[in-house]
Amino acid sequence: MNILYICEEYPPGKIGGIGTMVNVLGRELVKQGHNVYTVGLYPHGYKQAGYEEDHGVKVWRLRYMSDRGLIRNNYSVTDLFFRRCLKYSSLLHWDTEISSKKLFTFIKKIVEQYHIDVIEMPDWNTFLHNSLTAIHVPEFNIPLVVKLHGSHSYSRKEMNNPLHKRIFRAEKNLLNRADAVSAVSQYTARETKKLFGLTKDFSVLYNSINTRLVSMTEKVDTKVIFTGTLIQSKGIHSLLTAWNLVKRRNPSVTLHVFGKGPVKELKKILDKKASDSVCFYGHVSRERLLDELATAAVAVFPSYSECFSLAPLEAMAAGCAVIYTVKSSGPELIVDGENGLLINPDDIEGIAKAINLLVEDREFRQKIAGAGKKTVSDRFDITHSVQQHIVFYNEVINEFNKKKTRSF
Repeated sequence: MNILYICEEYPPGKIGGIGTMVNVLGRELVKQGHNVYTVGLYPHGYKQAGYEEDHGVKVWRLRYMSDRGLIRNNYSVTDLFFRRCLKYSSLLHWDTEISSKKLFTFIKKIVEQYHIDVIEMPDWNTFLHNSLTAIHVPEFNIPLVVKLHGSHSYSRKEMNNPLHKRIFRAEKNLLNRADAVSAVSQYTARETKKLFGLTKDFSVLYNSINTRLVSMTEKVDTKVIFTGTLIQSKGIHSLLTAWNLVKRRNPSVTLHVFGKGPVKELKKILDKKASDSVCFYGHVSRERLLDELATAAVAVFPSYSECFSLAPLEAMAAGCAVIYTVKSSGPELIVDGENGLLINPDDIEGIAKAINLLVEDREFRQKIAGAGKKTVSDRFDITHSVQQHIVFYNEVINEFNKKKTRSF
């Protein structure tokens, strides 16, 4: 099968879960005999090569015309200034209008040249956000699948923030335009249907990882780890607040934080005794992150909103005892007290209590860590996920061809 993914964050680079998932899925699809292509309109400052082949996956990175090196995608004051200049001058709007047309023209070329069977794109796309008018994804004469990773509107609703009407309409138009929709969790499917008032059925294809790449080594009993973007929805503020309590009870513990975000502001949450025990590393390569997980005893993800994060999967596969959120899709992965612990991100004392329990009770920690590793191996390994995706794509292609036949 020839599969094209529209993706604007294929690694390397400062990527999120969507880019990582396309990378992991694409490599395994190629390994199982399929042809995989990705193309996207990449955010300003992404920097990586315009074209490359990654383990057989063909990757094209298209650029905005205004991407001239002024924005470096590092959360600096300078970045913020130039982003606002682009936005409020309307230059970003016009650039997005032109650049997205080039993107769709290029996609049509790829579809014809490589005989693509199906296209998949996520519900989160920055080109839908940057334009002041609605951008419509055209027809490509083959089926378009939209996978729900958590759209802009979905994320704002999860955090009880007001929706942007223009972006909401653009995302709803995309979902109505799709020939099929899949979601990375039951929760995401259910909440997205309610949010946009949709009636079509969504298939659930959970995110998965390549467990063969995750190694285990001797654990450091006092090492606690957090990975993810350093934003409020990931619960980093709650974790750092709770860490002040953890440090008072267990002076030897250390917290290792991996992810991009405003570190200076976050450090203000920590009191003097706790601040020396927290290390912020910023964005690191996935290989480095997996090495860090291999030695960590506990991994904490007190998120307010998750579709189906890869971070706890990787931590569980590495033998970490995982503390995860009771909100959103957390209970679809963790059975509290069996293969991990579930906490409420608003319960600061509860987060601290869970960390202290796992740090202090080594036998219990190893028990749930072992169960967590088995959960990922049995249910969320990429080899099984690829087979599920192929079955789904074939169903979508067959249904699309039936509709096309009936229309003639």
